[in-house]
Amino acid sequence: MLQRVAAIQSGPAIRQFCSLVAARRDRTTDMGLFQTQSQGVERAMELWRSLRLITDKSALNNFTSRLVQYQMALAVDNTKQGRIRADPVEINRMMDKFGFSASDRTKFQHQVTQGRFWRLVCGRFPGLLCLIPFKSAKPYCLSGRDYLSMRGGELERFAQLVNTPFVERICQACEALIDMVLGVKDDMMFKWEKEHPALLSWEKSLSDDILLSLLQPHEFCEENQYDGDEFPDWAKPIGWPNEWPWKANPLATVPADRQCDFCPENRCQCLYTRLVKRRPRIKSWGSLGFGLQAVASREGEVAYRKGEVMGQICGKIVPSGTYPHNSSWVMDMHRPDIDGEPVVCQIYVAGPSNSFIHLNHHCRASARVRPLRVSGHWICGIEAARDIRHGEQITVNFGKRFLRNQGLRCECEACRESL
Repeated sequence: MLQRVAAIQSGPAIRQFCSLVAARRDRTTDMGLFQTQSQGVERAMELWRSLRLITDKSALNNFTSRLVQYQMALAVDNTKQGRIRADPVEINRMMDKFGFSASDRTKFQHQVTQGRFWRLVCGRFPGLLCLIPFKSAKPYCLSGRDYLSMRGGELERFAQLVNTPFVERICQACEALIDMVLGVKDDMMFKWEKEHPALLSWEKSLSDDILLSLLQPHEFCEENQYDGDEFPDWAKPIGWPNEWPWKANPLATVPADRQCDFCPENRCQCLYTRLVKRRPRIKSWGSLGFGLQAVASREGEVAYRKGEVMGQICGKIVPSGTYPHNSSWVMDMHRPDIDGEPVVCQIYVAGPSNSFIHLNHHCRASARVRPLRVSGHWICGIEAARDIRHGEQITVNFGKRFLRNQGLRCECEACRESL
């Protein structure tokens, strides 16, 4: 038992988790199939249909199989509503809907049963799916089978021994990865990917505090964060109309003006309902570093139609001039509703932000940065400049001067063709 507990918080377990993150960054790794919005038995059937497409035994696919089995069991068991078993009529109805044969039912039930075992093993830590060894190897010589074989008192003892702050923090990082795979949360970088990429193969010791910090994802925010008290001497922006109140959130619209470019309402939820829900994935793009990949429901489909707003670059709102305008960590925000469209603030993205900070430059970009009024605030919107298909990189044109100020040279195909 102690071997099982030690293995899931060991160096090999940490490297296994990091290898899953790294495998997801490969552009050829397509996990969008497992992002389904359905519920109950239908969700379980959709997940199983996707699981059947997996053929090789890579570590990432081993993890995916575990995760899908776990989610299938969760989806089916949530339909029991006090019954001992899931409704067989509903299962048969969904089997017919998806075109599965009678013999497929036994296979489906096997996957659900495996998922129930995984749920028992993981208990309150679903993140253990990332840490339990995929294959037997030294020094612990354990694999998933050794954990799935636990029963009764063994499961209770295991749950007690892994219930520690250290395991909980590791599992927080693992559960963040799971949420990204399932499309529950936006794709985000994990801190170790940029701050300590050697962690992927690291065999030396690190303090618990440093290790646990590196494993966590970059801080996320869904919308811009404004705290006027942080800058008590915030001066009125140049060009700010005298009739407008100050001090105020520089991106808030004036009550008498139009509040949203998506609807005519004075109060709305368009910020949460009108931006495209299909979240892009962070992928490695060779010499360009990390960038964003468009995601559709399936291969070959259009992920974002021309003119669709797929999201926004967000972060902390700070006074204009707080950081150099050519910094890669800030966006100058202009107000189109003020004469001269002055810069009224900066959006600082080195702290809490979202995946759109990883947009790469391209002279023939697939998207554009556009200020938009949404739900009473101006945002730095990302709009599709053309139809963008599943698997394509989402790019914007930041301008050659911006690149020069960064000490960079454009590496896009358009510039290479002109050389």
